[in-house]
Amino acid sequence: MRVIGTGWTDIGLQRHVNEDSFAVVQEGKEVERQGACYVVCDGLGGAQAGEVASRTAVETFVAAWSSRELSAEDTKQRLRLAVHEANAVVYRLSLSSEELAGMGTTLVGFVPHAARAYICNVGDSRCYRLRGSVLTQLTEDHTMAADMVRQGLLDPAYARNVSERNILTRALGTAARVEVDVVSDELCAGDRYLLCSDGLWGTVSESDLKTGLTEGSPEETAHRLVDLANACGGPDNCTAIVIDVQETGGVAG
Repeated sequence: MRVIGTGWTDIGLQRHVNEDSFAVVQEGKEVERQGACYVVCDGLGGAQAGEVASRTAVETFVAAWSSRELSAEDTKQRLRLAVHEANAVVYRLSLSSEELAGMGTTLVGFVPHAARAYICNVGDSRCYRLRGSVLTQLTEDHTMAADMVRQGLLDPAYARNVSERNILTRALGTAARVEVDVVSDELCAGDRYLLCSDGLWGTVSESDLKTGLTEGSPEETAHRLVDLANACGGPDNCTAIVIDVQETGGVAG
C-alpha cells in the first residue's frame, strides 16, 4: 500500500497570528531512514509564544523521528520518544525568556509502518479516519470537557459548546514531562485520515467534516476543509493534513 498526504493552514478571519504549524515528510533521506511522518501542532501562549511553541515542536518532532539516534525498535516507543524530545525542547525554550514563559502546544502525529498507522497526541488536535461512509475520531482530547464526558458528567452532544472545551488538561512544553497517548490502526486501501487543529473540528460540524472529506485529492480536500472553517466565520487558526491510503501504484484522488 501507498500512503500520501498534503497539508494546509490558514490564519482564519479573527486572529492576527497563525499559531498552528504542520509538517508533511514523505520523501528524502529522513523517510528512507525511519519512514514518513505527518504532524500538526496548535500553539498557545501570549504574544508570539504560541507560534514559537508550535513551530519548535513540529521541527523537533520531525528531527527526532528521522534521527538515526532514535533507536527504539517499537514504533509506539519511537513516537513517544520523539514527542518527549519535542516537549523537552519547547519547555527549555519557555524558560529562556519572559516573552516565552508558559508557552505550549498541542501535537498530533501520524506515521505509517508495516500496514498500520500509528497516531500520537497531546492536547486537542485530532486524528480522524474516514472508512467508507464512517468517520471515526481516533484520538482522545485532553481537555476538561472531554474529561467530563468520559466521567459521565457531560453529554457529548454539548461538549463542543461549553467553555471547558478550551481548557487543556495536557499540553506539550508546559512542564518538564508530558504523558503521550499512542494508538495504532490497520491501514486499508481507500481509507482517508485527517489530522487537524481545533480551528477545524471545533468550527465545522462532524457531518460537514465527513462530507468535506469524501471527494478530491488530499491537496484539494485540505484546502476545502480550511475554506469551510473560514466560511463558518474563521474564528481560529485552522490546519488540516489529509492522508490517503492507496493500493500500490494508485493515483491520488
